Amino acid sequence: MALAALLLASLGPSALRRLPRADPPACEPAGRGTPPAHWIGCRGDPGADRPLSGLELVLLGRAVDLDRATAADLAAVPGIGPGLASEVVRDREERGPFGRPDGLLRVRGIGPARMRQARPFLTVTTP
Repeated sequence: MALAALLLASLGPSALRRLPRADPPACEPAGRGTPPAHWIGCRGDPGADRPLSGLELVLLGRAVDLDRATAADLAAVPGIGPGLASEVVRDREERGPFGRPDGLLRVRGIGPARMRQARPFLTVTTP
């Protein structure tokens, strides 16, 4: 009798692992809280709402708005480092908005190879 109970106790957890589990509900990521206590949470979570930084957007697989991003936001985009990011912002201030992601090619130092790296992480929203 004790042997049967031991056998059932050892097989129980493996049987439970095979049961289908409900995935946790997906949420729309949003910036929450104010620095230094800020985090990425779900819309509706407690805390002050804040825009996601460029690094947070890239880590979430989202695009950074080329015509509105700061140099720090653009520095997180693959293929664009801090130096090129400040050059992109300077060019945008001097020559106006890019209008489309491929407009980034007008910036000195950004060629086709860098553009291929950066393109999936760039967007332009119309005003």
